[in-house]
Amino acid sequence: MCWRKYIGLSILFGLLLTGCATPEQKAAKAAAEKAAQQKLQLDLAAQCDARTAELMQLQMQNPAFFTDPLNAKIAQEYRQKVNLPMFQNCYKLAWDNYVNKMRVEQLRIWEMQRNWDDDLNWRMFRPRLCRGIHNGRSIVYRC
Repeated sequence: MCWRKYIGLSILFGLLLTGCATPEQKAAKAAAEKAAQQKLQLDLAAQCDARTAELMQLQMQNPAFFTDPLNAKIAQEYRQKVNLPMFQNCYKLAWDNYVNKMRVEQLRIWEMQRNWDDDLNWRMFRPRLCRGIHNGRSIVYRC
């Protein structure tokens, strides 16, 4: 009886360890997320002003962009371009457009799942649940 408990615990422990990520995997995932975030920022900025997007890319590639005396003129131009109210409004509109596109895509996926569930008719006598967004948060409610 005791050996069964140890075998069960060792199998459970082995399964838990297989789900753990190594530090290299975590670092690679964080680097990929940061690169995707920077690419999104550059794409949104490029919709508003190509030169500002180029300056943003230079700033992202060089950690000492603002402190390097050789980049003083470019850093000053970057600050002026980014602080323009027209650029800030355009960037905010581009960001809102991106967020709304993601919400529409999520709603499309939910609608497809709901239609698939309805087609299967496996929820015959269960309460119907719908998904939606309220104040920027996804919610599930009774239809």
